[in-house]
Amino acid sequence: MQSPFLSSLSLLSFWKNQERGWKYMVIIGIDVAKDSLVGVRIDRSSCVKETYLVTNTKASIETFLTKVAKKWKKLVIGSEATAEYHRELALQCIARDIPFRLLNPITTKQFTRATVRKRKTDLTDAQVIAKLLLQGEGSMVTKESFTLTKPAIRTAAKLSQMRQMLLLMKQRLHSIGMDDELIKQLDTCMTVLKETEQSYEHYAAVSQSSKLSKLLQTIPGIGPTTATRLLAEIGDINKFSTGKRLVAFCGLDPKVKQSGTGLHRNTHLTKRGSPYFRKAIFFAASIAQMHDAELKEYYEKKRQEGKQYKEATVAVARKLLYRVYAVWKRQTPYTV
Repeated sequence: MQSPFLSSLSLLSFWKNQERGWKYMVIIGIDVAKDSLVGVRIDRSSCVKETYLVTNTKASIETFLTKVAKKWKKLVIGSEATAEYHRELALQCIARDIPFRLLNPITTKQFTRATVRKRKTDLTDAQVIAKLLLQGEGSMVTKESFTLTKPAIRTAAKLSQMRQMLLLMKQRLHSIGMDDELIKQLDTCMTVLKETEQSYEHYAAVSQSSKLSKLLQTIPGIGPTTATRLLAEIGDINKFSTGKRLVAFCGLDPKVKQSGTGLHRNTHLTKRGSPYFRKAIFFAASIAQMHDAELKEYYEKKRQEGKQYKEATVAVARKLLYRVYAVWKRQTPYTV
């Protein structure tokens, strides 16, 4: 039998080799904008060795990546997560087997705040990104990270919001005596919006794993639409080592402030995650707390503690996310 001590030494040696290999990688941090990419290559001491200015177009990115990939074999490129502006760069890196890491903008913002001079330009932002990449920050992206499921389900959510706005308009126009024929035109708009919304939801649903969707639907409060939205927003459950991290990703964790020996928590949420994700799980929690005995008891307990409806439902939403995490991670249906 192999000694546990030797196993520990082997593991330590493995991680040292990994770290040594990472240090010999060429790091390029890129600040992404709508029209341009500003890049910085740094050495192992975080000193700037080269800068780049690339137009954010497919042809320019191809030329840039061909040049740097030919020059360096061990290459890591990364940027902050943007709306869609980093998409072309990331996909082309993946196609060339160049590791591409995506950073949370909050990470780079905190790093910049920690510096003495707090300088902020495209070039300094790219340098900060490169330094964070050197430290191993950021998540590695794959081609699956850029599926169209999330944009589709978010478009459906926005269409739903537009229908709600038209409904409020209709009610107001009725109250002030607007002509019925004009009001009927709003009904036509709402019908078209509803049909389009359903089309986007259907596209998102058929693009996902039906098996996983059915597993999530075994959890009280989660139906087909909510399951589709959760699958789109979470993406890969293996990104989270614990349910607590999933809750933080959603932005449902409370803010914590510490000063000296005092540790203060309040009911304000960090709200650092996707608002679409929070809305989906909040809606599911509001249903679950009416039909699930355990969650109903928990909700009533929070109300007795003086919590308002929204605060109590958010607490239920957190418990519901732990169930989502367990079911998804174990790949087994929810059981009471």
